[in-house]
Amino acid sequence: MPKTAFGDNVEEQVSSFSVSRLEEMVDYITNEKLSVITYLGALLGGINGLFQGFVIVLIG
Repeated sequence: MPKTAFGDNVEEQVSSFSVSRLEEMVDYITNEKLSVITYLGALLGGINGLFQGFVIVLIG
């Protein structure tokens, strides 16, 4: 993949970060995404549970 001026600029900026700064950025992004996944999982689980309860009431 050919490098672009934008890609070179990003690479230059990221290489100037300290290791601790990169760790902070990765932790922040990871925690943010994991919390979204957790909330979506709870929402889908709740919808699934309501649907199953509704089906059980209809069958029983």
